[in-house]
Amino acid sequence: MASPLFWELDFYSRPVLDENDKKIWELLICNPDRSFCHVKQCPSHQVNSGWLATELANLTSTTGVTPLKVRFFRNSMANIISRGCKQAGLVAQSSRRLFALETWLRQRMAEVYPQYPKFQAPEPVPLPLTPPAQLVPQPLPDALTADRWQPLTLPAQELDNAAEWELDFGELFPVNLAPDTPIPGIMMNSVRAVAISAWMSGVDPLFLRFYPTIEGMQLRLDAGADASWIVGGIPDETLAQEFETAKQKAGGIHFLALQSDAASDRLAGFWLLKQV
Repeated sequence: MASPLFWELDFYSRPVLDENDKKIWELLICNPDRSFCHVKQCPSHQVNSGWLATELANLTSTTGVTPLKVRFFRNSMANIISRGCKQAGLVAQSSRRLFALETWLRQRMAEVYPQYPKFQAPEPVPLPLTPPAQLVPQPLPDALTADRWQPLTLPAQELDNAAEWELDFGELFPVNLAPDTPIPGIMMNSVRAVAISAWMSGVDPLFLRFYPTIEGMQLRLDAGADASWIVGGIPDETLAQEFETAKQKAGGIHFLALQSDAASDRLAGFWLLKQV
């Protein structure tokens, strides 16, 4: 399957001063595999939706590419980014699924910005992906609840060909790990797997995590900008700990798969996820 075309965008000031001792503002745009990356500095007096709209319109024109949506996560810039995208005819979506952009910004913070003459102190978290308030997990709607789900693992090398799998919905990103690294995941089985996958594709799945509760270990799915959903629970704490340990060893990378029939070779949905 070919992953949907998304852009990841950040429009914000950097810890670098210009010749007038004003912070440099920068527009960064990339796609999930970073085969496309765009950098453009913006004069501090032109930081507005009009400047952004012009840059986006020029970019879609010169590349011939119109993304399905533009993901971003800067609460302080939400209005400017949303308006700029709308003026350029693009769909903006606030989302924490910015794995490529977050990694890219960390690299620039370590390797690019320190080369400027007026570099200031580095920012330890250049792209915070934490919601402003603690999330209260909500139960999945009944129509989206799987008949059953179970943990499983795949070696990293099997994900190299994931783009060729026949899927109805899903999203991938490059996994730069040793081929034999176990990648943990959750398989959800349901006769409504296609409908559940369609819903998942609209909420930007981010990461799965087990949480201890009075009734046992509860599996939650974080998604979008500020959503958290209760997938289900298990009494086996050991199984949950094994999943979390494997996820940590894989650098936070894991997956969510959906299947209509456990005996079928076809998946209705498959998302690579990452807990940053």
